[in-house]
Amino acid sequence: MRSLITTSAIAALALSLAAGGAFAASRHEGTTSTGPENGDYYQGIFGNDDVAPPAPDARPMTSAVVVQQPRLATILHELHAANHRMDAERASGKLGPVAFNRLRREESGIRADATEVAAMHHGMIPTSAYAHLQRDVRRLDWNIARSA
Repeated sequence: MRSLITTSAIAALALSLAAGGAFAASRHEGTTSTGPENGDYYQGIFGNDDVAPPAPDARPMTSAVVVQQPRLATILHELHAANHRMDAERASGKLGPVAFNRLRREESGIRADATEVAAMHHGMIPTSAYAHLQRDVRRLDWNIARSA
């Protein structure tokens, strides 16, 4: 009984391999074009590969995140400038490590609030939230000047 199962399994495997090989060979008969559908995986180096040039109005992708909302861009720019002021004050020795870390946490909190508000409102910051964020940035600027 055991040899019957083994024999039939080997016969089924041989038959499926032969049928699959015959099917694969018959697919390429009569084709003259090159391309990935005919087994040519180097599409793009032949003259008849039908690769279209990019559209003339296509813009190249940039690796940086582009902020298109002016309010969010303004807040993020002011926070970036505050970061530079903190770094400059720290490098000059006017800002101690404790004050520097406290100001850095305050700045990251304002940045998180701005991005959260923008995410909740589909990338836009409402006027009331913008005024609140501007007040927070001004307070951060004042704290940087006071701590230095």
